[in-house]
Amino acid sequence: MPRQTDIVYQTPEYPRQLRTDTSTFCNAKCLSCHRLLTARQGILQLSQLDALLSDVARWKVPLSEIIPVNYGEFFAFPGWLSILEAISSKLPQTQITIPTNGSLLNADNVDQLCKVATVRLVNFSVNAYFEETYEKFMGLPVDTIQTIIRAVARIKVQRPDIKTWASMVFDPSYQSDLERDSFKEFWKTKVDAVWTIGASSAGRPDKKVVISRSEPCRSIFSDIVVGYDGKLSSCCWDSAFSLDLGYYSGDLQKDWRNPKLEELRRIHNEHRRNEISLCSQCTSA
Repeated sequence: MPRQTDIVYQTPEYPRQLRTDTSTFCNAKCLSCHRLLTARQGILQLSQLDALLSDVARWKVPLSEIIPVNYGEFFAFPGWLSILEAISSKLPQTQITIPTNGSLLNADNVDQLCKVATVRLVNFSVNAYFEETYEKFMGLPVDTIQTIIRAVARIKVQRPDIKTWASMVFDPSYQSDLERDSFKEFWKTKVDAVWTIGASSAGRPDKKVVISRSEPCRSIFSDIVVGYDGKLSSCCWDSAFSLDLGYYSGDLQKDWRNPKLEELRRIHNEHRRNEISLCSQCTSA
């Protein structure tokens, strides 16, 4: 049986995934969301995005995936279509993946979305099966579910190449095993994939790690996030950008290997993540 200390990762020349902190606004109030733990609020200016995309477009190897939002509801941002068009134009070989709660994907928005050629995946964060759970967990009206179902069907007609997923952040504090299993049964005939995500404890005072872990986190070896203010992150759960990993310099490939990020990776690979406050209380690896 392997030990946690057997795991060591190498840092690739380029990140696999780039997330842009387009807007921190969200119309949902998901109980598990780390966005609710921070007062950080802002919007990425289109001129900033254009400079970032032009930088990444110069890479010798095309970026594999870009997610145009970090924490927030992408379709609540008035300029969402301009952002997708800019990404598709600048990075024509890069897959666009969009996480969304689906509440704003009416027919017109779906039609506009489907015109963007490099959109390849839309993940609908649904998080519940029972109506009572949905409204309490998401803070959205339950008829949003029907909006999502209609959006998925419309996407399948117009762009069958776009994969649709339905996801649930699962935690027994919020949902039962029955709800999780019913969720999977309900959505498996409606979308291309259904998946459940463990509710991470990172930075949450209401959740503590019971068994400490030492294995390094995969995301810091594959992903990078550029905040609306230029701050860098490489963590799925650090909505406050509390890890000091520097700022975007105008050269993201260089930033990917900056001394602060390299030190974070070294500490993880040496199985000393417990020395970092956020990482010591995180269940992700």
